[in-house]
This record gives sequence, structure tokens and C-alpha cells, in this order.
Amino acid sequence: MFRCVLPLIALTLFAVPVLAGNDYPTMDRVDHVLTCMKRNGGQNVDNLYRCSCEIDVIAQKITVEEFNTARTYEIYKNMPGEKGGLFREGEDAKASRDKIAAARKEAEKRCFVGTKRQTVVPTAQGMPKAPAASETSKK
Repeated sequence: MFRCVLPLIALTLFAVPVLAGNDYPTMDRVDHVLTCMKRNGGQNVDNLYRCSCEIDVIAQKITVEEFNTARTYEIYKNMPGEKGGLFREGEDAKASRDKIAAARKEAEKRCFVGTKRQTVVPTAQGMPKAPAASETSKK
């Protein structure tokens, strides 16, 4: 029995740091969710779920250090003058922004960020027909 327990203990000791290695601080997650909600129409339950999902997907794709570096480059790239040039130009700045953009794009697909919920309201005649694809694209 001791032979079975020892490998499990060793596996647990090595697995815990790996699982916790990409855990984002609560403040980073909250800041991202609030920013995402603002960008997508305000604070509502749909945006809360979508934006929470988005940061979870981003956390799977890039480390917290890469995330913070990319966010720094994004925030300060609009700074005027030479100081802003440090954040706009350079291989590191572009690579960081590209990395977070790719993670966001994947997250937006998986979490339906930026989409609106289609609401169907029953009428006296019953449930209305779902709009055709061409009708929804016009709106």
C-alpha cells in the first residue's frame, strides 16, 4: 500500500505548482472583466459571464507576466513623443501586443464576447419565427 501512496504524494507535490503557475491575481481579473464589460455595452449578467470567460481563456494562453507586459504596451502606446515611442515601436512591444491580441481573439470566439443575446418574446399568437440570417445581419 505504501508503494501506491508514495507516487501519488510525489505527483501531487509536483502538480500543484504547475496548476497554480498561471493563476492571475484577483485585481488583474477584476480589472479586465470591468474593462471588457465597459467596452461591450455595460454591466449586465451576459457581459459578466462573457468577460469572465474571456480572462479565463487568456489565462490559459499567456502567463500573468506576459499579460501585464502586453497591457503596459497597450496602455502607453498612445503617449505622445519619444516616451510613447518606447511603447509603440520595437520588437518586444509588437510581439507582446500580438500575443495578447491572439489570445483575445481566441477568447472572443470561445466566449461570444461582443455578441448580443437574441431575445424572443412570445406574442398572443404564440412564439414568433426566428429571423432569417439576412434579417439579423441588417440590424
